Amino acid sequence: MKLVRKTAWITAAIIAVPLPVLAATAAPGGAPPQVVAAVPTAARPLVDWTAPYPQTDSPTRGYPVLGGLSTTELYHAAPSTGTYSHHPMVTYQGGTLFASWSNGVVNEDNPGQRVLGTVSTDGGGGWAGWEVYFPPQDQTPPDEPGSDGRVPGRVLTADGYATIGGDVYAVAEVWDWVQKGDDRTQKGWGRIARRVAPDGTLGPIFWLEPTSPEPKPGFPSYPNASDPRYGAIARQITAYLADPRNTPPWDYKSGWTEDHPAADGQTLGHVTHAYVQADGTYVRLWRGNNTGKLYAQASHDRGRTWDPAIRTSMPDARSKSFAGQLPDGQAYVVGNEQPPTQRDPMSISLASDGVHFDRVGVIRYAAPPLRYTGGHKNPGFEYPSAIATDTDLWVVYSVNKEDVAITKVPLSSLPVTTDDLPGIILEGARSRAISDGGLAVQLAGQANKIMKEVGGGASVQAVADELAALRRRVGEQSGKGITPAYAKLLQQDITIASGG
Repeated sequence: MKLVRKTAWITAAIIAVPLPVLAATAAPGGAPPQVVAAVPTAARPLVDWTAPYPQTDSPTRGYPVLGGLSTTELYHAAPSTGTYSHHPMVTYQGGTLFASWSNGVVNEDNPGQRVLGTVSTDGGGGWAGWEVYFPPQDQTPPDEPGSDGRVPGRVLTADGYATIGGDVYAVAEVWDWVQKGDDRTQKGWGRIARRVAPDGTLGPIFWLEPTSPEPKPGFPSYPNASDPRYGAIARQITAYLADPRNTPPWDYKSGWTEDHPAADGQTLGHVTHAYVQADGTYVRLWRGNNTGKLYAQASHDRGRTWDPAIRTSMPDARSKSFAGQLPDGQAYVVGNEQPPTQRDPMSISLASDGVHFDRVGVIRYAAPPLRYTGGHKNPGFEYPSAIATDTDLWVVYSVNKEDVAITKVPLSSLPVTTDDLPGIILEGARSRAISDGGLAVQLAGQANKIMKEVGGGASVQAVADELAALRRRVGEQSGKGITPAYAKLLQQDITIASGG
């Protein structure tokens, strides 16, 4: 029997609990992060990948598939409504989930691209039919077979949400493809927004900019931030999006998110939200456009200034990742953490301290075949966005850049480290009504002793024997304050030996 040291692929079936070494947690809606514990200030990497490296010959890259997940399709591509969908975004406010995404006729980022969205008012149990959040602002040119479709014209891209005073506003990026000689460049005009009520009712569209471009012929104009009706809310949304914990991945007007320079001379794109380490350091990640690695960037003044982005050891498929923090403070990254370019599987990586990403769990793998042709389309579960509630992580993503789906990931399904195990047993014992508090402490103490022996290099057989004894001890408590169902869960969750 092979013992997994330090990291165990355990599916915790008890509850998510506060862990002993944590970073900081940022609440949905951009509330200030709460630092719940400190980490040593000794020299350390900003971000370090300590999980097993992905196996290219495995459909899951050798990582465990998370259990207890449920997936809902939000949009099913069809020629009548558009066979391209991408850039999905999600947020949560007051019991309602909100999702939006870019949608086009055939090709990626073609003129005439629009933004769709939907809501769920019952915690993801059911979703309303999608609505057009932001109509197109240009004509879609006729599709030319073999063309990537990126011709001059105006494009809309889903840019996420802003929550202001309990109200949720959907946001979209507005930009043009511009032909300059033999080159095409992106000219950004800024962002537009509108309120989305919990029941899906849509408010008026307005620009966040004080000036706005002339509309294309035959398309409506919208008021901008110079209009007294929208100036105050436009400024609040702009300030919300300027917080690094809420920053959208695209800003075509300023251009700082495109071909961003790294310390090693590489160019980067698709910046993530920042998360906050325990010492107050803000960390955001970037896609390395040519390296197959994520880059990390640190700010020591709450995002006012940033160190140069440095290459990490974290693998990446040259896709868009999403970074955030769970309610217990753990940092997570959802994306395609495998080189060089495959976007299948989609996984979550976890770091209890916000530094060492030592666990990976697969959310989706084995993408279906593409159903439709289109420029820049490829198979996979792509460009995720996520939001955490008290009990679940909701991950929205495109499937093959055609369909849009959302997966509910119970926080209790995420892999934990062996260092976390005693606390989970103790907290789980209390939450599942073990009436004998002394017994709960004994169980946690015995688990802690085993963990120390693992770290101290105890023999595999010695630790295996102690694990077996601990399992028997838990099993004996059935009917003595522990329900049989919970005893079974404990037996599963304290098994840290592979194949045990």
